[in-house]
Amino acid sequence: MKISPKKPIFGLATTVLTLMVSSVFAQPSYAKSQSASDPQSEQVRAVETTKPVPGSWQRSKSAYAIVKARQQAVLSLPFSARITALEIEPGATVKKGQVLARFDTPQLKQHLAFWHQKTVEVSLAKKRLSVLRQSVKSHTVTRRDVSLGEIAVAQAQGQAGTAWEVLAADLFVLNEPINKQAIEHGISKRGIPALAAEMGRFRAPFSGIVVKRWSALGEQLAPNTPILELETLEQVYVEVHVTKSDLAFWKDGETRLSVNSGEENNVVLKALETVPLYDEQSGLWVIRFIADNPDLALRDGAWIEVVHKSAPRSVLWVPESAVVARNGKTWCIIQSADGQSKPAEVQVGNKSPDGRIPVLSGLEGTADVVSKGAYELLYRDIKDLIKFVD
Repeated sequence: MKISPKKPIFGLATTVLTLMVSSVFAQPSYAKSQSASDPQSEQVRAVETTKPVPGSWQRSKSAYAIVKARQQAVLSLPFSARITALEIEPGATVKKGQVLARFDTPQLKQHLAFWHQKTVEVSLAKKRLSVLRQSVKSHTVTRRDVSLGEIAVAQAQGQAGTAWEVLAADLFVLNEPINKQAIEHGISKRGIPALAAEMGRFRAPFSGIVVKRWSALGEQLAPNTPILELETLEQVYVEVHVTKSDLAFWKDGETRLSVNSGEENNVVLKALETVPLYDEQSGLWVIRFIADNPDLALRDGAWIEVVHKSAPRSVLWVPESAVVARNGKTWCIIQSADGQSKPAEVQVGNKSPDGRIPVLSGLEGTADVVSKGAYELLYRDIKDLIKFVD
């Protein structure tokens, strides 16, 4: 007959289990009739209880995200120009309206002069028409002469309007104020060359970061030649990378930027109503948010940490010592009025900074929860002891 090598091991385990079970039956875990001189019994009876505290709780998770500029622009001039000053270097932070470069261009002078000439022609045509209207009353000119004068005024006004549109386009590109009266005043006081030199400056169309400088000082540029590349960072995209199982959690709640200490700051992210995208390289899903960036601290391409909190839910708060983990489950020990104790399986959330545990389900608000000695009470349960041996 062949003897199995497993029999002695099984027999030994059974013997150990029998001795341990016998020991437990000799000293019941929750019986009040144990000997007062038994130190183990005294330890089990030395328990304290507490009432759960109702409150609210938010589940939180952190994840890494990459910052991306919401808009990038390559800045150029619509006319030929020579760069006379470059006041910004790559990497510099600029505000809207800040002077980035200065230049000299004959075209701006020509557009100023042409518009000024057309406005003078309109003024002369109106004066001539006024004289014709006075002369027709004295019968020195005919009605046909007046009609021709009116046509001349309309033609001059049309040409002046076209000249202004060209000049206004230049001013728009240069981010200069588009104000006819101010320009007329500047021409009359300083003259066209001086005004053109003053207006020959290139301003930032929006706040952002200078990421590249295409042109050099003294360079003669053709129309539409790139000068600077600017990123707008007043608002940025924040692309959060999460696992597929966390997609539903990140859908609702509030997302904030995290600082180095792990605490959240005041920048709240707004989720875009777009479908999450799968990133094959990382194996994660990308959720896109928009964040305000008033101090331009977030730079394009930077990796940051964000914290997401779920919507608040009602919970019962208990001390950390009242919660015991066993076999992948979480338990609280409930003590009845007659001193009997029984375990209750509960669902819990993450521990709070003050050391409390939120109980999500499995516990009643009126229960007396063991806050001292819960570990000993649970682990002296005969059923858990058998599971442990198995």
